[in-house]
Amino acid sequence: MLNKLTTLQVIQNKLLEGYETMYLYIEDSFGYDTVTVNVKELLQAMAIDESYEVNEDYTIYCTGRNTDRDGNLLGIAQDNLWSNAAMLNVFTDEEECFNFCVKYLIEFNEGEEEQLTLEEAKKEVAAQSFGSFKIV
Repeated sequence: MLNKLTTLQVIQNKLLEGYETMYLYIEDSFGYDTVTVNVKELLQAMAIDESYEVNEDYTIYCTGRNTDRDGNLLGIAQDNLWSNAAMLNVFTDEEECFNFCVKYLIEFNEGEEEQLTLEEAKKEVAAQSFGSFKIV
């Protein structure tokens, strides 16, 4: 079984493949936003444990750097990225982000008198999102 790459690892691979920019997808509960980031600048910020600003709308950060017991830097944490104080999830794959939001919406509505169907949840997430998923 192959291990899934973390968000940060996917971004590092984009740099190795020569990409200057890429899309990231930032979930916000029932929807998500698509943002463009400069791959090199984002990785540089993560390497020195700084945040990365996107259009003054989002601040992206990781969980820090790996150090040994003496505080010596071992490298950047191979972890996922987060955005803003609400710790919004950051995705490199739009479909994964879309499905995360759909699942979150369905789980949020559990226990309500009228349950959302999968199709209704997909329509709601598509309507609340700034991405390529358009469901009519």
